[in-house]
Amino acid sequence: MITFSNIDGTPVYYWRSNRPNTTPRNWQCTQEFYDRLVLWIRDLRSLSSAYGSVSYVVSAGFYVNKPGEHGAGTAADIDHIQWSSGTVCTPLDRHHASTNVALRRRYLALDAVTRRRFRYVLDGWYNADHADHIHADFGGLPIRLVTGSQSDTKFIQAACNNFRNSGLAVDGAWGPLTQSAYNSMKSALGVSGDPTSAATAYQQMLTGIAQHGFANTPI
Repeated sequence: MITFSNIDGTPVYYWRSNRPNTTPRNWQCTQEFYDRLVLWIRDLRSLSSAYGSVSYVVSAGFYVNKPGEHGAGTAADIDHIQWSSGTVCTPLDRHHASTNVALRRRYLALDAVTRRRFRYVLDGWYNADHADHIHADFGGLPIRLVTGSQSDTKFIQAACNNFRNSGLAVDGAWGPLTQSAYNSMKSALGVSGDPTSAATAYQQMLTGIAQHGFANTPI
């Protein structure tokens, strides 16, 4: 395990007991996982650059003494992102369920950026336990779209609904309506290759979703 208080220079704070706390905090994870976090924060900076710099990240935890990926030091829970412009994305406040479409799209953008680097991502659409954070871990690598995954399917369904008004049930079941909406969104994004088998194709799709989410534009 390594100990860190920032990801590639961006501070990481903890708000669960004292919001909005900006006291430096020591976190732990494996070196390999931290290296992936660095790639994630660099993606986030690049894709959200219109908001200014990423001022800080708020997390609910990385290594936690319990079974599973958190206990292995290979998981992160994301509560909040703050940009220098004052723009925020706050899973802690359940932005995925906001009545404001711009907040929902921004949440999906953060979700997409996270999926570019972490195969196993659980968000507010996945279940009630993740309504107030986005969980990311190393489980299930390599990165690709898995249509049999409830997490992946709900993400695609939510993206189709929020960017294309597809009217899908966000139920985690990849049926013909989801397939059709997915095909249309994939085509509109100009994605080449198959995101279900090629990491580069899925990352291309996720980049497009993130760009539209941060810009608050339909696909």
